Amino acid sequence: MQIAFVCTTPFHYYLFEPVKKHIKNSSYVLVESNPKQYRSARVFFEGKALDAVANSTVLEDFDVFVCPFLTPLVYQEHSDKTFVRMVYGLSKATWNYGWWNMFFDEFLVYGDYDSEMLSFYGHTTKVGNPKFDSWFKGEVQPYEVDRAKKTILYLPTYDDLSTLHWVIPVLSKMSNEYNVLVKTHHGTDAKELNKVFSKVKILGGDVDILPLLSSADVVVSDYSGAIFDAVLAQKALVLADIPGAEDFPNTTPNSLEHVVRKFALHTSDESKLEEYIVKALTGDPYLQQRKTACQTWFAVRDGTSGEKAAEAIMHAKKDIRDQKQFVQNSLLHSSDFKKDLYKKKAERFLGKNFSWL
Repeated sequence: MQIAFVCTTPFHYYLFEPVKKHIKNSSYVLVESNPKQYRSARVFFEGKALDAVANSTVLEDFDVFVCPFLTPLVYQEHSDKTFVRMVYGLSKATWNYGWWNMFFDEFLVYGDYDSEMLSFYGHTTKVGNPKFDSWFKGEVQPYEVDRAKKTILYLPTYDDLSTLHWVIPVLSKMSNEYNVLVKTHHGTDAKELNKVFSKVKILGGDVDILPLLSSADVVVSDYSGAIFDAVLAQKALVLADIPGAEDFPNTTPNSLEHVVRKFALHTSDESKLEEYIVKALTGDPYLQQRKTACQTWFAVRDGTSGEKAAEAIMHAKKDIRDQKQFVQNSLLHSSDFKKDLYKKKAERFLGKNFSWL
């Protein structure tokens, strides 16, 4: 059995590597999600991956495709193969648990929460977050910073839920007293930000987050899935708010990036943000509550997630239930799928016609 780990950005290397190293007959395969990301990924994966953009025939040799999300062209051409989704975050519920999950056969999830959300679509296996295996084994080397200063790590998301526009100026003012590290979302151009904010260290999606977390004394985020990396690492946490964000398209009021605010310092006020960061550095009042929640969100926290995920992948089987295949075929051949996989019209189509599943 040949297994492909489907990647579109350098970020996916850090997602998959802790699992892939336990599977002999496996390869990274680079596909395109958008031209800009593909160009940067091609440089990063040179010598590490097969390039399905340059040669689509490389996909024909694989039996199982492991993906972070659905890549429509890959699925259309290889729908007879087994597709395994490996989750990479717990935020943005309408995206993360959207109808396109119907095209996957198996799901590798973090814990109880995302297992419940995705079990509608297929079989789930709770493996924790494999990316953190080296963390729990004590193998992570801290990112080099000035040890005489405390370190603030900012992990923003992108698009309309990002707080980059007002948080970086606040952190830039604090950079004389603190080390300030910014790891941008893989959809953000870190080079452009570096031209404007020279006082902070801005890193892109091709950088491993674990050394940054190791050096961080406090993590600042907004609505990013990286919130839960900070939770798993048991770091002090401050969240930057956007008023009305609960009603944005990619999220819901019950999505975890909103729920976690019940036990985290958070604000949309620039002056309070600095105050809360200083407060968290002296003692985060919500840390213990997040440690408790972590037990539900992450089923495995002992450095064995990669092995468990690899075993699940090697035993993954195609979901051949008649009802599910009927839905898949209906969606696959719908005009909405061919035009744009993520059209809300297609999502309404699924809810209207297949609510009985």
